Amino acid sequence: MGKKSISGNESDAVKKLCRRVEETAGITAKTPRHFEAIGEAVAQRTGVTLSPTTLKRIWGYLNEPIIPRTSTLDILAKFCGWTDYDHFMAGDSPEIESGTVGSKVLRVDSSLARDTCVRLMWPPSRLCVIKYLGSGKWSVVSSEGTRLCPGDTFRCVMIAEGEPLYLDDLEKQGVNVGVYVCARRSGIKFIVEE
Repeated sequence: MGKKSISGNESDAVKKLCRRVEETAGITAKTPRHFEAIGEAVAQRTGVTLSPTTLKRIWGYLNEPIIPRTSTLDILAKFCGWTDYDHFMAGDSPEIESGTVGSKVLRVDSSLARDTCVRLMWPPSRLCVIKYLGSGKWSVVSSEGTRLCPGDTFRCVMIAEGEPLYLDDLEKQGVNVGVYVCARRSGIKFIVEE
């Protein structure tokens, strides 16, 4: 597919989409590492990898003229909950379903003891053991098949079986990469280890 030209109004819409991507990812794109983190978040949620260089161009971080491909804009719109870029442009609401959680839930409150370990599992063959540090903060103890690494820390106040798991303030090697989601499509399974 070829590139399509964009008008001034569409240029404003692309900037608006960039802001929505930042809000969805929980990352304000200011450094090269931020664009890498946004690319990882987009890949995790959509299954499509966008290079940090492409993202930098779309955001205007690189001083290069660009006419983004419609397919790239579709991926960014999908990441934010829209069907595609046309639906985003039309002002349609994101297609995010709502409802109550009717499954097993682990709430992080005063009754959860420090050093409690929880085994998280999601397809395909992802496994992560996390340890509760108190005050809603967790640390990764071990992981297999995921980008989470031992020593990573994050905040999470609820784990719901069958639902995506959102990790807030994820820190990897001392760098806050923002919000990270596990099991976006399949939902998480968890076991509290005794």
